[in-house]
Amino acid sequence: MKSTSKRSSSLFIPLVVLTLMATGAFWFFFHHSASQPPPQPPAVAEDLQANPSSAPLADETLLPGTPGNPQEQAVPTPIPALPTKDDLPQAVDKIKAFYQYLDQQQYIQARHLDAPSHIYMTRLIQLLLDAPPVVTRETDELSTILKNSTHLFRILGKDNILLSKEILNREKEKTEELMANYFLLTEHPEAFDKDLSLKIPEGALYQYACFFLNTMGGKLYLSRRDSLTRMVVSYYAILIVHQANAQGKNAHGLQLQPALDLLTTEIEEGGNHLHYKEAYLDTLYDLKEKYQ
Repeated sequence: MKSTSKRSSSLFIPLVVLTLMATGAFWFFFHHSASQPPPQPPAVAEDLQANPSSAPLADETLLPGTPGNPQEQAVPTPIPALPTKDDLPQAVDKIKAFYQYLDQQQYIQARHLDAPSHIYMTRLIQLLLDAPPVVTRETDELSTILKNSTHLFRILGKDNILLSKEILNREKEKTEELMANYFLLTEHPEAFDKDLSLKIPEGALYQYACFFLNTMGGKLYLSRRDSLTRMVVSYYAILIVHQANAQGKNAHGLQLQPALDLLTTEIEEGGNHLHYKEAYLDTLYDLKEKYQ
């Protein structure tokens, strides 16, 4: 019979071996797991395999201007504003600069005008202001409708009509600002006379506004123009009649609501190419509330 001390001694070596093996397995498992990256979702894992350089660094942070940075917000584009009375001096300068620009264009030079553009075009505008169209009882006689339909042609002549159309077609990007500056000056006739040598007869602009908004001849003329010209001319015609209402000078009693509804819808649905679209609509919305 073996003694107890020898049996204990014989069991000691296997226990030590098992303990070392267990310790080694635990150490391997712990350090191996800690060195592996955390499991990725399938889509992320596939992306990393396809493009290893896209893997984020451990201390990577989003810098200002980096897409996706919640602290970086897009700066909204300012809405173009129509000129106001504070811009009156600049309005005159911009009108003069436009005509200086025209003088440098080959299609203007090819026409061999007998005066610089600002003088020549001012003559044409004065001719129109001095001979406003008929806007009342237009349908009483066919001859009146025909005269209104050819009003601009009769006043300006064929060559000047073609010149005006060519300028409108070639300078569409500048047309809105030019018309906005001209309209601003209509509220300050002294600037017209002093700076542009242009005189506005009493009621002439009102007559033309009614012509474009409420006569067959005026509507027919606008229907033949491009959408930008049609919408912008209609917009300023509405403002002129509104001013006449405010001054108690709407002699023909023209109702603005139909024109407001029509133009607002047209700009909302087809006015994305207008530089001042939002400014036009803001004004039209205000006027629609006043004329409900």
